[in-house]
Amino acid sequence: MPRKFRCYVPKGASRKATESAAKFECTAKLSNDVAVQADELITPTSEAVVQTDKLIIQTNEIAVQTDDNQQPLITTDVAVQTDKMVVAEGSSQADELHVDVAAPDDDGDCENICTGNNDEKFFPLIQKHRGIFKNSKGTGIMAYYDQRYNTIRHVNCSFQLPLSTSGSRCSVCRTFRDNILRSALTRMLKESTAEDPCSTSSHVNFRYLNTPEKLERMRNLSKLVRVQHKQLSDLRKKLEIHVEANSIRVDESTHHDLLQIMESNDAQQMAGSDESFSTIFWQQQLKAAKLKNSKQMRWHPAMIRWCLYLNHRSSGCYSTLRNSGVIKLPSQRTLSDYRHSSPSVTGFSVATDLQLLEALKNQKPAHLAKYVSVIFDEMYIKEGLVFEKYSGALVGYQDLGEINNILGDAERQFNESGNRCRPLAKVMLVFMVRGLFTSMKFTYAQFPAASTKGAQLFPLFRTLVCRLTRLGINVVAATCDGASDNRMMFSLHDHKMKGVYKTSNVYSKHGNPIFFISDPPHLIKTIRNCFQRGKLWCNGSAIDWKLIIELYHRNTGAQTATPGLSLVPKLKYEHVYLTSFSKMRVDLAAQVLSSTVANAVKLTGATDANETANFIEKMDKFFDCLNVSSFTAGKRHRKPFQQPYRGRDDFRISFLKEVRAYLDLWESTVQAREGFNNDEKKKMILSSSTANGMRMTISSFSELVPHIFGFKDVTCFLSEKLSQDPLEKFFGCQRQRGATNENPKVSEFLKNTQSLRVIDSIQVSQITGNCRGCKRKSYDLESVNLNKPLKKRRRHCSA
Repeated sequence: MPRKFRCYVPKGASRKATESAAKFECTAKLSNDVAVQADELITPTSEAVVQTDKLIIQTNEIAVQTDDNQQPLITTDVAVQTDKMVVAEGSSQADELHVDVAAPDDDGDCENICTGNNDEKFFPLIQKHRGIFKNSKGTGIMAYYDQRYNTIRHVNCSFQLPLSTSGSRCSVCRTFRDNILRSALTRMLKESTAEDPCSTSSHVNFRYLNTPEKLERMRNLSKLVRVQHKQLSDLRKKLEIHVEANSIRVDESTHHDLLQIMESNDAQQMAGSDESFSTIFWQQQLKAAKLKNSKQMRWHPAMIRWCLYLNHRSSGCYSTLRNSGVIKLPSQRTLSDYRHSSPSVTGFSVATDLQLLEALKNQKPAHLAKYVSVIFDEMYIKEGLVFEKYSGALVGYQDLGEINNILGDAERQFNESGNRCRPLAKVMLVFMVRGLFTSMKFTYAQFPAASTKGAQLFPLFRTLVCRLTRLGINVVAATCDGASDNRMMFSLHDHKMKGVYKTSNVYSKHGNPIFFISDPPHLIKTIRNCFQRGKLWCNGSAIDWKLIIELYHRNTGAQTATPGLSLVPKLKYEHVYLTSFSKMRVDLAAQVLSSTVANAVKLTGATDANETANFIEKMDKFFDCLNVSSFTAGKRHRKPFQQPYRGRDDFRISFLKEVRAYLDLWESTVQAREGFNNDEKKKMILSSSTANGMRMTISSFSELVPHIFGFKDVTCFLSEKLSQDPLEKFFGCQRQRGATNENPKVSEFLKNTQSLRVIDSIQVSQITGNCRGCKRKSYDLESVNLNKPLKKRRRHCSA
């Protein structure tokens, strides 16, 4: 009596049956409880074909086909095979048909049967896919659930394995397990976590949750914190027990023995002495171990640099390492004297000029280090006054330079209704000098202010250009965000010209031009924000944000047609549903306005989605032109717009001019529309600040690139050198140095600035700040002059 096994077969096959090639018993039960049974089927000796309408069952091959009008005879393709099975594409989902098909007699060992994929972790996939696993297009079937053996089996499974086969599953099921099942399971687990807004890993903003969900989320977060604190406490106890059990206390005799060992080894090292840091470190430890009073130690400059780096990364870790007594290190007071070797003052100073010239000497190539750009921006700080004991001044008032202070004081004297005192500073205006062909990023000046206006920025900028020119530095460009005060400052350079994008350096001999750039990362954020409003219109079609939302839901969650596969894998919840914080993230804006999203919109959207895809594609190329940061990224990503600039007549210059013409045509077509007032027409185009910033940047960059390649020995240029990312990182470092105090006072800001200047001067890696996707530089003491002394602050002696 042959055994039977059950498999899932979709509903729709014909109820007629004729003689077949093998004797089997088939019981088919449809969803309307109609059963058809066929027994004692006759098998021809050569080949027998059973045809029910267009369903063909053969001895060695079972094929599922469609009729002549391309309508599927069965609503879901599946086949039960003996040796080989072919499944035709073109099916739709319906109810299931359960068929009992006879299996071969078990004359051999049961281990010869392929076990399929019977892991319990894959069972949730069976319920999700209803026992049928389709291909990526959703038209054909790859695998099915074998109920008799309680396993997931590929449609091309060989079922019986040869005795010589190693393993419990055939090669087809093994490949299906490694390539498809595991990725589908991972995808399902991620979706189940993302769908739960109360989980600790959920990215759903609190404002989208109701009160019970918020309470549940807070309970889960509190529980997670308690668990992590418990784990940390357990690890600390284990570490203390391990140290107590395995540590050895060094007595006086052991100390002398270790000194003798170090002296003997030091003599061997001195015979072939080199100037490496490891040799200097060994000699310094030996010298410090011999001294009875640590205050008599005079540390090598290389040790000071290394300790400044350690203390910068973690002051608590440095103190723990020093107090442990394992190695000898300078005190925090000594390091503080080196960090604050120069006075921390607002505005311009001669000491800062000397530090800048010292920083330029370390840059290579030296003849190109003088070409720089100036970037400036503001950071919010905490109001407050601090008495400076060294200078005897109150620090915390507004200080925008001598000219602005005099004009401000005069204005307040004639203002009878207002307060005549100088206001407290709320923001810190910072100017940074960045090399166009080197890695130099130097914070040059900072000005505390209650608020800044374009008329106040103008004299500060001209004074900065004058001082840098006298130092022999050529200012080529100035970069800032698109704030109205910054645009006002640019317009003051030429009252007659509309859309000022450059000016002449009146302090240089040849009147070199200075080009004004609107920061590209800020531009891409404002472009995305205008797009997110969902009311843009161009060339007779809407540029609709809803297409991005539909694309997100189509490729994630329950609406996805291809589990484990996605057209836009980087598109997440935070890209689509923006908050006040996510609107400030450049990476989210750049990933939405990308070529990947544009291609997906073209593929999945209707005909009216072409204009949206065209807009996204143009903005992606526009940002790539102004954000070239690597010599190899263009080849790796296969994007020619990310290649470095290597000549005057680069093809991207023509493309940028096309973008400017696209903006002009866009605005003219919107203005020509009838039936809309001016407020409604303004919502159909980009905001005026964004459009003007793009025009100014395109005009400046189109002339800047040919101007740069006129310099001697310039063969390539990276456009990312014009962005203000280093200044954003600097602001992030300022916030992080205060730990939980993210808004420092004026005095704290000035001290942190001087400390960060020293850290940069010895080529130490900085904190990445609030810019994402940036890699840390490796710390290399061998790249600097180890014997060069560092400047140290003099201590004030008491009388």
